[in-house]
Amino acid sequence: MMRALYSSVSGLRTHQTKMDVIGNNIANVNTVGFKSSRTTFSTMMYQTTSYASGANAATGKGGVNAKQIGLGTSFASTAIDIDTGGASESTGKAFDLKLSDTNSTSFYIVNNGTENVFTRAGAFYVDGAGNLCMESTGYTVMGWQVDANGNIRKDTVSPLKIMDAGNQTSQPEYTTKARCTGILDDNNSNVNSNEGYRLNLNFFDNLGYSYTALFAAQLTGEEEGGHNVYTVNLTDIQDANGKSILTADGKGLGDLFGGGQGSNVYITDNYKVANGMGNALTKLANTDTIETGENGDRTRTFHFTSDQVNQWFAPNGKTDRLPSGLRVDLKVPVDEQGNNAIPDDLSGLDLEVYDSNGTKVDISSLNWINAGEADGDTKPVAENAFKTTTVKGKLKEMIDNGVLKATTIGEGADAETVYKLETTTIKELYDEFQPKAPSGDGADPVPERVNGDMYVRVDENGEITLDWVTENAEGDAFKTWLTDAGYTDYLSDHLEDGYVILPTDQVNDLGIFTTDIPKDAEVRYTYGKNGAWSYEIVTPGADGYKLYFNTADGSLDYIGSTGKMTQTLRLSEIATEGNPFSDIEIDFSTIKNLGNGATNTAAMSNGDGKGDGKGKKVGTLIGLSVDQSGKIYGSYSNGNTTLLGQIAVARFANASGLESIGSNCYRTTMNSGEFDGIGVEMDSDGSSIDSGTLEMSNVDLATEFTTMITTQRGYQANSRVISTSDSILEELVNLKR
Repeated sequence: MMRALYSSVSGLRTHQTKMDVIGNNIANVNTVGFKSSRTTFSTMMYQTTSYASGANAATGKGGVNAKQIGLGTSFASTAIDIDTGGASESTGKAFDLKLSDTNSTSFYIVNNGTENVFTRAGAFYVDGAGNLCMESTGYTVMGWQVDANGNIRKDTVSPLKIMDAGNQTSQPEYTTKARCTGILDDNNSNVNSNEGYRLNLNFFDNLGYSYTALFAAQLTGEEEGGHNVYTVNLTDIQDANGKSILTADGKGLGDLFGGGQGSNVYITDNYKVANGMGNALTKLANTDTIETGENGDRTRTFHFTSDQVNQWFAPNGKTDRLPSGLRVDLKVPVDEQGNNAIPDDLSGLDLEVYDSNGTKVDISSLNWINAGEADGDTKPVAENAFKTTTVKGKLKEMIDNGVLKATTIGEGADAETVYKLETTTIKELYDEFQPKAPSGDGADPVPERVNGDMYVRVDENGEITLDWVTENAEGDAFKTWLTDAGYTDYLSDHLEDGYVILPTDQVNDLGIFTTDIPKDAEVRYTYGKNGAWSYEIVTPGADGYKLYFNTADGSLDYIGSTGKMTQTLRLSEIATEGNPFSDIEIDFSTIKNLGNGATNTAAMSNGDGKGDGKGKKVGTLIGLSVDQSGKIYGSYSNGNTTLLGQIAVARFANASGLESIGSNCYRTTMNSGEFDGIGVEMDSDGSSIDSGTLEMSNVDLATEFTTMITTQRGYQANSRVISTSDSILEELVNLKR
């Protein structure tokens, strides 16, 4: 009877243990990555009361089985259901990671400060030191690092510090490619203006600083071989603060984007007169004050350097030169209106030379520079200081260079040799000179005479006149000079008007503008009647390229020369050493010349059609992501995506043999297999890591509740055996009564 009691006691104990396991399973029904366990029982020893005997052939007696009485049950094992995955919970957090196994069970490798342990719980976060850690314990997640070439180095696992100082920013890239797209419309007012239609190209240097290259497109209207022609000029390059980076001692516009096909584009608005500089031309003289001498003569002083004066005199073969670093003052007479009154014979011009301390230098021995000498050797100084380009001078230059061809008009005694101005040439002259009309004269409009032509006449003395000619009313072959009928026109009435071309080094040295202008830009100053002063800054004619559009469909046939659809902004020319820029190849192949309601849509953008070569500024880290192989990428504000590391996983021959150490972690045992310290890539067997998802517990409540019922019944039955045995013992005791 005592055997039944003790057997039932063992049954109670094992069922209680089983209930403990069931209780732990149910308690962890919502624990991330939890794996349920099950229990198994085994019988305890058996008491043999009679051993088995074999059959006896001699006696014909059969064999007898042994008589054994079991002495209860024992707790045999717990088995973890490690291979069954839990349900997926979507969280949307980048570092909530679920291991989706295909063939074998994988584990994250985490370090608790003393050893590597393993977990299925993928709820991670980035701690204050930038390490990827378990949310629940702070254990650091282990993986592989990135080498200097940006490749994963699959050696011993180490903590994934994905937000260290080196990962906070992404390297910038300089711009290498660009595009010009959209429509240029002939009727747009900008393409027909002196300033042109502005096209801006934003680009980056290799340090991530941004710049803007300013271009201007102008319609020339020429039809060359069935083409409508535009010019596109580089007008400036500015930094992010709007300051030009092209200086007089550096490369010019024509050096960077010059094909010898450009036009003089007005870029005056790109540069501002320095605060307090007043009138630009007056400031070029470096004085606001007109000096009045004892005899009432009034003069204005212009300052030059001795190097400039030496340069001017060098072509004249003078051997005596002023020492470098001196200041040369040229005093110019001024009339009652404050205008410079330079006499034809240059009399009254005085030169004085000063050293860097302001002490006057004796130049009496240098007869060639003494304004009082009769040989007039000061003339080169005056000519360079006040060299004026006029309408007449421009026409004479065109005739001398063969630009204007001689033709004959009229017949018989009225026949005359003249030089015809083509429409485009007339427009160029108006654009260049009419804006320089002295204040108060008015700017005569460009005549629109479809039946008229403009001709240049040169008399026997070489004197140039300019007139419009038209058919007379009777349609005779002879021409009528419109000026004879009182017709006036700016070009013909202002042949002597022009402008002063001032050296850019002088303009920059004196700080007339808030930023230096390019060395090959042309500063045209006009000083004229009634004290009117004005200036324009224009690009060189060597700057820019021609765009040849097909008049049949408006597409671009080529830019610059046949077969070319791209041109290069040669930024590598800016500096020979330490140049932060790369040449930028600009693709013009998709720009079109179409009627678009007088609206231009043409624009420049960095990068080619695929977005390559755009260039990038320095990027700041704005996001992190994990792909299915466990690679961790950083996203940056400049559009870069950089590989920061990779999560490695561990796999074991017998994952169920791992020892659970709490906190959702496991440790290797002699029966699980060892970890090699390196790990494997998650997708090596087709498995994956799912970002934004967590693996929940694999506890099946239906199974647990069913098992709990059978466990309860087993426990209850064992308790009944004890109570029944007790009753039997009680009856046995009662026999004595």
